[in-house]
Amino acid sequence: MDHWDEVRMFLAVADGGTVRAAAEALEVNHATVIRGVGRLEARLNTKLFDKPTSGYRLTDAGSDIVELARQMANASSGIEARIFGRDQSVSGPLRFTLPVSFATDLLMPTLVEFRASFPDIALEILGSGSIMNLGTREADVALIVVVGGGTPPDTLYGARLCEFYTGFYLSHDLVMSSARPAWLLAPNETAPQEWEPARGIRMTSTPIRFAEMRSQLEATRAGMGIAVLPCFIGDVDPMLTRVPGSPISHVGDVWLLTHGDTRRTKRVRLLCDHVRAAMQRFAGRMAGRMESHQSSIFDHQSG
Repeated sequence: MDHWDEVRMFLAVADGGTVRAAAEALEVNHATVIRGVGRLEARLNTKLFDKPTSGYRLTDAGSDIVELARQMANASSGIEARIFGRDQSVSGPLRFTLPVSFATDLLMPTLVEFRASFPDIALEILGSGSIMNLGTREADVALIVVVGGGTPPDTLYGARLCEFYTGFYLSHDLVMSSARPAWLLAPNETAPQEWEPARGIRMTSTPIRFAEMRSQLEATRAGMGIAVLPCFIGDVDPMLTRVPGSPISHVGDVWLLTHGDTRRTKRVRLLCDHVRAAMQRFAGRMAGRMESHQSSIFDHQSG
């Protein structure tokens, strides 16, 4: 175990507040973290953490060196990224982060094609809606939604690919029943105040909340209520239809991002080319311009 590994464990505990959080971040067991921090404290002959029952808290000595440790981490990551950026091989690891629904409902055929074309690239797919630290190579390529009119951090390189819209959806079976649907909401989402369902749909006053979108989607398909879903999912689901008279909303824009030091790596460029081409094909679907089956059931009812 070299000196840098000990500093890295110290920094992970300082950032995470607990040994468990540090072990998860570093993908090691907690005993390894405890031993590493202990060796660093022995090497420096000083105590770096107080250990109350609620977690680890930096001592004055620990606080004095934590920023230096962070500088070491940034320098080490910069060295790795710079060397990775010179790699022009079509083999080796490649980490790609994107929202889970983009992987499962949109891009999996593209990733299958990429894997078949470049079998020696060890692709790691990380489901996340946030920007992972591309500088420290938590990921090499990121596909994200930047909400509102924002832009990604200036330290990242990339391009805006398409717009991202959501709409209001319910199941076809629910339309045909007399049941009163509930609002199916995310944890911090509120029921719409500026718009109400048309065509005599009466909502219950008590919403149902979901911690993640996949359960929310399945509940919508099962007829539990009305949910706000990405248009690229709701518009192509044969069990769902848009609520009549409901608006679609421009949530943000989809960006494909890399780090400056890694963007010229051949395998990064190859993956970006595949993802960019696929997302351009899906631009209409992402923007809610695909309603092939949406109005038929209501037109039938009206007739």
